[in-house]
Parts: sequence; C-alpha cells; structure tokens
Amino acid sequence: MRLQRTLRCWVVVLMVVWGASAAFAADARSDTPQPPEQTSPGPATAPATAPSEAPARAPAETKSDPPPTAGAEKPKPEPAQPATPQTEAEQLYTKGREALFQGKHQEAIDLLAKAVALDKTKSSYRLALARAYRYAGKDDQAAIHLEEILKTAPDHVEAGQTLAELYSSAKRWNDVVRILEPLLKYRHDYPSYHMLAEAHNNLGQTEKARKYYEEAIKLNSQSASDHYQLGNIYLAENFFALAAESYQTALRLGLDSPVLRYKLGSAYFNLRNYFGQIAVRTVRSGKPGMIDGAWYLIEPAPGQKDAFRCAPQTSAVYQVAKALADGIEDRPDIRVLLATIYLNAHRYAQAYDMFAQIEPKVEQDKALFYYYFAQAAFGSGQYDRHLELLEQAIKLNPEAYKAIRVEAYQAVADQYNQAGNLEKYIEYLRKAVAESPQTASLHLKLGYAYEEAQKYAEAVAHWRMVLDIEPEHPERIKLINLMLKYRSSDPMVVRPPEQAPPSDKKPAPSEKKPASPDKKPATP
Repeated sequence: MRLQRTLRCWVVVLMVVWGASAAFAADARSDTPQPPEQTSPGPATAPATAPSEAPARAPAETKSDPPPTAGAEKPKPEPAQPATPQTEAEQLYTKGREALFQGKHQEAIDLLAKAVALDKTKSSYRLALARAYRYAGKDDQAAIHLEEILKTAPDHVEAGQTLAELYSSAKRWNDVVRILEPLLKYRHDYPSYHMLAEAHNNLGQTEKARKYYEEAIKLNSQSASDHYQLGNIYLAENFFALAAESYQTALRLGLDSPVLRYKLGSAYFNLRNYFGQIAVRTVRSGKPGMIDGAWYLIEPAPGQKDAFRCAPQTSAVYQVAKALADGIEDRPDIRVLLATIYLNAHRYAQAYDMFAQIEPKVEQDKALFYYYFAQAAFGSGQYDRHLELLEQAIKLNPEAYKAIRVEAYQAVADQYNQAGNLEKYIEYLRKAVAESPQTASLHLKLGYAYEEAQKYAEAVAHWRMVLDIEPEHPERIKLINLMLKYRSSDPMVVRPPEQAPPSDKKPAPSEKKPASPDKKPATP
C-alpha cells in the first residue's frame, strides 16, 4: 500500500512538470515567427495547445503609437485653470518671505500686504507681514497686525510673544502682562516667563516677578541675567542667603560687574560673613586692603615676612573691595559699608581710621554714620570720643538715638570698672542715673560702687531708692541688712547740707501761712 501511494505521488509530479514544460514551449513558439503552413487536402488537425490557454502577447516594448496620417489635426492642450485669490495670495506670500529673508524689507511689506488683502484668514500671512514691519523699524504697524492675529486666534503663542517683545522694548509693561499671562495656559515657555518677570519687576510687583523668574530659571538655568535679577529681588526681600546664591550663579555663568560684586558683598554682610574663612598667605609686595587674585589682604601676619591674613571671595570684605577695585563709583556709602565690615569683625582701630577719613564726605544718614563711628571709638578704647560722637548722632536724630545715651554711660562705666578706675566708674554711673533716674538697676550698681569707695551714706541712699522703686526687689533682704550694717556710721537717709544756726531773736508770730509751691507769691 505504501508503495502504491508513493507511485501515485510521483505520477502527479510528473504530470505537473510536463504541463509546465508544454506551456513554456507554446509561449516560445508564439514569440518566434513561423513559416506559413503547407495546406494539404487531408483532414484538419487539432491545435497543439489547449484551447483554454490565452493567446501569446507581443512584448510591451515593441508597441508604438501609429504615425500621424497626413492632414490629421494636432491635439489641443488643456485650457489653464483661472487663478483664485487664494492661490495668488500663496504665491505673493512665498515671494514676500523670500524678500524678507533677503533683507528687502519694503519689498516684503508690499508683497505680504497684498497677500493679506487677498486672504485675511491666514494668520501666517499677517505674522510674516508683522515681522517685515518690525525688521523695517515700523513697530507700531507690526503691533497692529499682531493684535489682529490674537483677536482671531487667542492661542497664537508665537504672535503673542512677538508682540510682547515689541511692548517690552517700548517699556509698556502692563501690555506685556496683558498679552502673555493668558498664553501661559497654552504653552509653558521660557520667553513668556522671562518677559513676564521683567514686566512685573519694572512695575514694582516683586512677589510676582520672583515667581516668574523662578519659573524661567527652571526652563533655562543658564540665563545669568535672570539669576542676577532674582538675586536683586531676594536682597530687597531680605532673603540674604538666596540672594548670595543667585549672585554667585550669575558670576559663574559669566556675568560680572562692580555693581554685582557690591550687592553680593551686601548679602554676605547681612549674613554676618564679614571676613569668611581667614587664611595666611604669602604675597610679595602686598599691602593691607589689596586684592590679590581670589584673596583680600586684611592685615600683615605677625612675625612672618610678606605674609598676610587674607579673606576669600566668599566674604563681604572681598566683594566690596573688589567692586571698588573694578571701578564702581567711589561713593561714601560704599566706604561706610567697608568700614562697618571691619567694625563688626572687631577690627576697631582700622574701622575708626576708615570712619575718620570718610566723615567729611558723608551727607546722607549722618546720624547712623556717627553711631557707627562712635562704636569704633569705643572698641578702640577712646571712651570720651565715643560719647562725643554719640552726642552727634543724638543731635541729628534724637528720637532714634537718645535712649542709647544711658547704655553708653553704663558701658563706659563698666570699662572703667574693669580697668580698676573706681572714680571714673562712679562718675559715669552717676551720669547714667541722672539720665534714667527711675532705673533700679542703676541705683543698685551705684550703691555698690559707693560702698566700695567707703562712701556709706551715698550707698545707703541709693539702696533705699532701689527699694522705693521696686519694693519686692530680689535683693531686698540683702539691701536691708546692708543698710542696718552701715546705720551706726551714717544715717539711712541722706541729710541736706547743714544750714547756719538760727539767731537769738525769735520772729514775731504771724497768722499768715506760707504760699503753696504751686502758686506764685503775691506781688506787693
């Protein structure tokens, strides 16, 4: 059985092959020209190929159009379609763009204006025309077409940004805000945030400006100017650490100016970063106050040749000095800031000398200047000069500085006490008490000072005043015991100076009573 099935399969295969070969031979015969057959009287024979096969076709490349006969008419070309306004507008637009980018602005304006007139629905035509007007310096005409685009297509971000650029150049900040803020819901784009931040900043709306600058920097962190402007806002809002960070980033991105250095120094100053991490460096031919690369020379290092204590770039003193070295206007307020840096860093002698040099030039905030000058005098041990300068500040602004007089007397008194000068200690405590007679703590200190000076009557008198001002004073029992202790030598109450003894004659009695202190004596 298996053998029979195998034989059948081979028979089928052979039949298929034979049929294909016969078809190929028939095709070959049809392609080859045959001689005419000889007719014979015999019976007709059947054709060699099966009747179901299609007749053979000639190759396609042999076909050709028949030659035109003499006198035949030539075919007429199809008539051209009439140009529509839309197609003509598109052609004008294409030519106008070419002229625009070739710098032929007036030609571009003429072509694009015609395109817009033919098809007012195409915003791309108007946008190109607005750009041509802008390149030609006709911003007002450009703005008109851009406004038209936004009327019909409020979401056209490109037209809005172009219009906002025109308004920014014209300092029309409210119009910039009007155009761009509605477009934010369609696209969060850096140019929009940048221009909105600039507009709000110029309008004095610093909170909104800060928000938009922060968003702009998220989209473009390499904009040095945005970091600088954000630093200015942070500085104005007393965010000193953020301000310093923004200014440092602006410097790192290549934006450098004396004003930036001064503002960075101000930020460091308010962070109390006066001298930074001081290092000792060798600088040949150096001198204090000089910038040497990334270091500021504060003062010579004791016992070392050509060695200086130096402040790094990340310090207030370096940045302010760098601003001056780079050519910022040498104004008194900048010099005052530099002197105040030395004052707060406890370089009192240098600060005093700086203030003394600036004094003739200061015209603004003179009361504050004299206050700082007084502190430098105090720190350098010039106590009388300290009080003298403080009086200048009080004279210029008594409301702000008069209350400091008591503290100044007390501070000077404490310095003399530490120096062991009891007489001066008592002198300035008495001035403090005279300035603030109802301050119990001052009477208490003055009482102890008189006790040390063995002036017990004066000591007891001031202790009594302490208890009169504060009956429940924390040292009440101690003071009572001290007053009892010194009672044997001096009375508890200070007596008035002794008067001359009365004469032997007694005055005649009178019914008239003495006049009241509140009333003036009657005139005779």
